Amino acid sequence: MKTLGLRIRQKRNEQNITQLQLSKLVGVSHVTVSQWESDTTAPKGENLYKLAQILKTQANWLISGIDSQHESNVVVAPLAPKTKKLPVISHVQAGAWTEAIDYMALGDDIQWEEAPSSVEENAFWLKVIGDSMTAQSGISVPEGSLILVNPNIPAENGSLVVAKLDGTDEVTFKKLVIDAGQKYLKPLNQSYNPLQINGNCRIVGVVTESKYKF
Repeated sequence: MKTLGLRIRQKRNEQNITQLQLSKLVGVSHVTVSQWESDTTAPKGENLYKLAQILKTQANWLISGIDSQHESNVVVAPLAPKTKKLPVISHVQAGAWTEAIDYMALGDDIQWEEAPSSVEENAFWLKVIGDSMTAQSGISVPEGSLILVNPNIPAENGSLVVAKLDGTDEVTFKKLVIDAGQKYLKPLNQSYNPLQINGNCRIVGVVTESKYKF
């Protein structure tokens, strides 16, 4: 009789996915996937739901080997996860970010952080470098903070954005200001001067969330 681990391995092989690739797609370690397939541990909750989606099967089938769509007219829908894992990428990687994301190309040592499940798949986390967005009052995003960047949100006046300037390899994090038809990238730290932009800048994405980990 097949076990949960054997069913995971069967579906993984059918999708031509390696254990390492599966671990990155689910957002767990390679060791965890190996333990699942050897029945040392079992996926639960959000991990089980994501695993079933990636392997194009049902969580019920992975657990019991029974396809509920054929055994019953009633199919219990799995609870949608409240969060998803998104990569923390470098400022250089962010400068080349596109909508067609190949997570496998990010490398084995990539860091992953939780984000709201409603965020698009091509969103990413970026670590803030420098103190140009550290303000004495109001909104302040200190160095070392993680910011969630969403490339699908249109940038408007007052948006906090990640932008790439022509002739540079890295991105910068600033506030977009539009005044009398002129556009500026404005630091929140008043010790720094705003930078006027005019066709020499590409907005990579809008920042929707930040967090600081001690």
